[in-house]
Amino acid sequence: MNSPTPPQLNTPLQKVSESPKPADAQKVKKKSAPAETFYITTAIDYVTDLPHIGHAYEKTAADILTRYWRRRGRNVFFLTGTDEHGLKVAQAAQKKGQEVREFVENIALKYKATWSAIEIKYDNFIRTTDPEHEKYVQQFVQKLYDMGEIYKDRYQGLYCVGCEEYKTVSELLPGNTCSVHKTLCQAVFEDVYFFRLSKYQEKILDIIQSGKMLVEPVERRNEIISFLTKQPLQDLAMSRSKVSWGILVPWDTSQTIYVWIDALLNYITGSRGNWPPSLQLIGKDIFRFHCIIWPALLMAMGYELPRKILIHGFLTINGERISKTTGNTIDPLQIVKMYGVDPLRYFLFREVPFGQDGDFSVDRFEKRYKSDLANDLGNLVQRVLTMAVKYNIKWEYKTITKPFHQIDQAIEDLKFDKALELIWDMITESNQKIDLEKPWQLENNPKKLTEIISQLLQTLSQIAFQIDPFMPETSWAIIEQLKSRKAYVIFPRKNK
Repeated sequence: MNSPTPPQLNTPLQKVSESPKPADAQKVKKKSAPAETFYITTAIDYVTDLPHIGHAYEKTAADILTRYWRRRGRNVFFLTGTDEHGLKVAQAAQKKGQEVREFVENIALKYKATWSAIEIKYDNFIRTTDPEHEKYVQQFVQKLYDMGEIYKDRYQGLYCVGCEEYKTVSELLPGNTCSVHKTLCQAVFEDVYFFRLSKYQEKILDIIQSGKMLVEPVERRNEIISFLTKQPLQDLAMSRSKVSWGILVPWDTSQTIYVWIDALLNYITGSRGNWPPSLQLIGKDIFRFHCIIWPALLMAMGYELPRKILIHGFLTINGERISKTTGNTIDPLQIVKMYGVDPLRYFLFREVPFGQDGDFSVDRFEKRYKSDLANDLGNLVQRVLTMAVKYNIKWEYKTITKPFHQIDQAIEDLKFDKALELIWDMITESNQKIDLEKPWQLENNPKKLTEIISQLLQTLSQIAFQIDPFMPETSWAIIEQLKSRKAYVIFPRKNK
C-alpha cells in the first residue's frame, strides 16, 4: 500500500501535516499527533533478497506492541516498509539478471506476503520507490540546500556497499574489511555534496543526555554519548556521483541522494501525519544513523524529535549474525509451514530477552514447541474442555479483561520474555491444580467439581486474553473452544 502524498516544503518551516495536502507552515510547526496516538516504526529492509527470520523478529515486536496498545484503547499507527535504492540493490538485481525496478517490485511483494503470513498487521507499508516519497526527499534536501545546510566538496575514503556507509580506517578490520559484512570496502574518490552534520554535535549530545530523545537500552545510550564526547563529527556526504539507482539531487541531476538520507525520511513520508514517532525500533548495526544523522536532519528542519529509539540486538545462528550477506538465513515461512505462525512468534520472544543478541536453534525451537506449547498450554486446554463436557459443567464464555499489572508493565517495558514467563506461570499453576485436585475423583462432590472446572475455564479465558498480542491465532482457538465447548488439538505433535 503506497503512502499518501507527503506535504510540500514550500516554506522553510513547512512540516508534516495530518492531511496529505500542504498546510500552513506556522500551524504545522506547532501541531503534533494527538496524545493518544502511538506511532511505532521499524527499520525498512533492503530489497536485496527475500526476508529472513531476523527481519521477522523486529516486525513481530512492533506487531506485539501494536496489538497490546490497541486493546488498551490507544490509537496506534504502525509503519514498516522496504528500502529500494542504492548500489547494493542495483548489484543484487544485476546478479539476478533483472532490470532493477522489476527486481525491487518482486522482492517488495515477497516482504508484504511474508508479513501477512506471520500476522504482522501494519497500518502502512512504505516503499522508497513510491513517487510521493521520492518527490518529498528531493524537496527536503532542496530546502536544506537553500538554507545553506549543504555544500559541495571532495570526498576521498572507503565505502562499504553492504552497509551503504562511508567508513573510517578505525572502524574497519585489517585489510580495510567491514566488521559487519566481512567484505572489502571500496576506495571512493568523488566530488559530492555534504550536509553540515558537525554543527549539530552538541545539540545531539544534549537531546540524548537530557532525555528529550530517549535512547534505550542504557548501554547503547552510553555508547552514543561516548562517541559524541570523544571525537568530532564529520560532515555527512549526502550524495553520490557514481550511483545511478537512486533519487536525483534536484539542483544537480548528475548525482543521486545518499541512500540513508532517502531511507530515514520514510518515517515522515509514511507517517500520514502521525508525528512524532512514539517508538522507533532499530537494530544495533544502524543505531548511529538513527541517533546521530536522523535527529540532526530533523533539527535542521525544525521537526519534533522521536520520543524514544529502542536499539535491539541480532538473532544469530551458531553465534553468527543472521545476514543475507553471509548467507546463513532462515526463511520464517518454512517454520510457519511446519509448525504454524504462533509457535514462531512465541519462540522469538520467549527464548531471548528483547534487545539482546540471541541464538536461533531449531533444536531449542522444537523443545519449546513440545514442552511449552504442546504439553503445557495445548494439553491444559484439552484437559479442561474435555472435563467440562464430560461432567456437563454449565459455563458461559465471557471475555476476561481483568488487568494483570505485572504482565502489562513487562510488555510496556518491552520485556516480552518476562510477560510470557508470567503468562506461563498461570498455565503451570492450572496444570498443577488439575494434578492436585484430581477432578475426575470428585464425581460424588458435584459442587466442588463444578467449582474447580469453572475456575479452570475462567483461567483459560484469562490466558486467551493475555496471549493475544503474542499469539493471536492461539488466543482465538482457545476462545473458539470455550464458546463451542468442542476441544481440539491446538499444537499437534510433530514427528522429526
